[in-house]
Amino acid sequence: MKLTRKLRPSIWESRSAEAACRRCVLAIMLAVSLLNCTAHGGPSKAETVLANVAKDVVIPLEAEQKKNPLPDSDEIVIQGQQLFLQSCALCHGADGRGRTELGRNMYPPAMDMTSPHVQHWSDAEMFWIIQNGVRLTGMPSWNSSISEADTWKLVRFVHNLPRIDAMPAAKAVPPNAPAVPESDARLTKYGRTLYRQEGCFVCHALNGEGGKVGPDLTTEGARGRTDEWLIGHFKDPSAYVHGSVMPPFKSLTDEQLQALTRFLQKQTKRAR
Repeated sequence: MKLTRKLRPSIWESRSAEAACRRCVLAIMLAVSLLNCTAHGGPSKAETVLANVAKDVVIPLEAEQKKNPLPDSDEIVIQGQQLFLQSCALCHGADGRGRTELGRNMYPPAMDMTSPHVQHWSDAEMFWIIQNGVRLTGMPSWNSSISEADTWKLVRFVHNLPRIDAMPAAKAVPPNAPAVPESDARLTKYGRTLYRQEGCFVCHALNGEGGKVGPDLTTEGARGRTDEWLIGHFKDPSAYVHGSVMPPFKSLTDEQLQALTRFLQKQTKRAR
């Protein structure tokens, strides 16, 4: 009589089966939540939880074994911040809290990078999410435009955001943050970058491109408003324009507000 020996599954097989089960359950829950799939209103608490859980579930087990090869130094954090401002701030905001107009109107909204949910991810898990993205959450794959080395820098910066956020108000800007250029041309260029990063184009048109929720900014510089008025308006829109639905730009420093103001004051072309 031939006997067969029952083999004990390996740890990896057990973990793989567990991960597959979690994915199956998540898929069913997402299918139920998407029965009413319009994005006119904000997502329910359950939908938001599901979308956030999705980011945890999709990370393959082998990806969790990677180690960040870069040191957790100020130099690396600063480099990571510059990359974040260039590629991530449009949705997540310059401070990582996702308060931009675009980020808040995503379905589900862009995640707060300082939140416990994001901060509990290991370096390897965050690296995988940035490189590969997560379907149905608005998080794209960046592996074709951000190198692995730069992704590790981003990971270092994001994991340092709570420390940066906890600094006293006088030191709220990350250590050695990129200084606002002094020359007029470079200041205007920096303001143009901030205009894109903060999602201003979502509501405003500029030279024929952008939304129509707010006024066309093509001729903003010819309206006779002072720099002080524009900066005050950025900080508290409803105090300057009655009934304004524009959110306050609380995440920008005074220097960044000056750059954005300089850029808008240069917009004097007459609309066609």
